[in-house]
Amino acid sequence: MSRRTGIIGTLGPISETRACIDGLVAAGLDTVRLSMSNGTRERHRATARRVREIASERARQVTLLADLQGRKNRLGRFPDGGAEWAIGEEVHLTAEPGSLDTHRTWTTYRWDAELTQTGAAVFIDDGAIVLSVQEVRHDELRCVVVNGGSVTDGRGVTLPGGTVYPPGLTDRDVDDLMFARDLGVEAVALSFAEQAEDCHAVRALAPDVAIIGKVESPAAMRHLPALADAFDGLMVARGDLSLEIPFEDVPAAQEAVLDACIRRGKQSMVATHVLHSMRVHVRPTPAEVADVAMAVRSGAGGLLLTGETGYGRHPVHVVDVLRRLIERAERDWPPVHR
Repeated sequence: MSRRTGIIGTLGPISETRACIDGLVAAGLDTVRLSMSNGTRERHRATARRVREIASERARQVTLLADLQGRKNRLGRFPDGGAEWAIGEEVHLTAEPGSLDTHRTWTTYRWDAELTQTGAAVFIDDGAIVLSVQEVRHDELRCVVVNGGSVTDGRGVTLPGGTVYPPGLTDRDVDDLMFARDLGVEAVALSFAEQAEDCHAVRALAPDVAIIGKVESPAAMRHLPALADAFDGLMVARGDLSLEIPFEDVPAAQEAVLDACIRRGKQSMVATHVLHSMRVHVRPTPAEVADVAMAVRSGAGGLLLTGETGYGRHPVHVVDVLRRLIERAERDWPPVHR
């Protein structure tokens, strides 16, 4: 049965072997996501080569999607690469790199001191660790740990609505984009896309690839029509989006992004926690089954697996389950037209 909804899978150490890639393609994988935030260039090059070889052997079209890091805000470094933050402890976030300390580190991008208020939440590592801002200065945020745990170098940090992002591409993104173009990828995804000019910056350097804008901030939602006009497609990156806007607003935001793409005949993707429990378990939860079905019913052009295939216990089985869920949903509901 042919599907109108594609399956995109992220490869990692557990799934980069030739045997596993062959199993993934046989199970229904349509696109391989290469995360430019992780892995070495040698690994990405080897993975791309294996994907091309296996797709040819199986006479299947399997495309490559390079996911650029974008303006992801990250923590700086710690002594020995990590630290342990306990509830109630004080943590200082600085605007510039400094000496290594277990409870003081810096952020990639500055905050707007006028928009950042005392009591604001700071989410570390997709919300695994939560800080509360106690004092706001232009060069430092004094915080207290609300939800503690282990933190390591370079973990993502989100200060909802308070971070100042410069326009355009970072130097790293330009470098990664050139590498991806040389690999011959069919598509590039730009993290934290917020305005049409972000797409233009990518297209100027890689005019022959499809450019997907990742929607994961309030600014992206405010500029949604312009983003949908400029990009070849949009991805609802629910993980970071749910940290930047109230999580109860995410379903409506997802529907708005899919609707904007359908109306313009553009590609659309839904990402984050698609079959999250299957990183460990062999069966999806009922909530995940319903989530996949509703995404398909809403007209999503593709569903993106990350940890499920990147480091989960049974990546091939996950793709097989997702394919079955998509096929059933497409059988039950006709294509969406706006």
